[in-house]
Amino acid sequence: MLVRALVTATEQPSLHIALPHSASAAQVRDAVQAWLMRDARRHFTERLDHFAPLLGVRWASLRLSSANTRWGSAKADGSIRLNWRLLHYRPAIIDYVVAHELAHLRVMDHSPRFWDTVATVVPDYAQLRSHLRDEPAPLW
Repeated sequence: MLVRALVTATEQPSLHIALPHSASAAQVRDAVQAWLMRDARRHFTERLDHFAPLLGVRWASLRLSSANTRWGSAKADGSIRLNWRLLHYRPAIIDYVVAHELAHLRVMDHSPRFWDTVATVVPDYAQLRSHLRDEPAPLW
């Protein structure tokens, strides 16, 4: 199966998926979700690599989740879990969640010290956090 994104200067982004004409809606959904998850992993890795040195932390692994209620989590061993559906949001919101989870590698709670740490790399985190709560991503 071939899945690729095609964007030209004059068109809206589009995704072309090589599936048989007889493909079911579930097959199309699964192919698109697989592409989105690969793109999420690529994008999240780039952002983790960007923010980790700024926060003075090292992340060890990235796992994608499909959780319905959590956008991410971090463990003291450096493992980060991010919800692949974050890819539906604008880059600033993704950056907020990535920085939030990386900040947990320094402060493992939501104390004022934690939020001060987040603010060092995402000063407008409060607005972005509110937007994330107010605008839910699609369930698939």
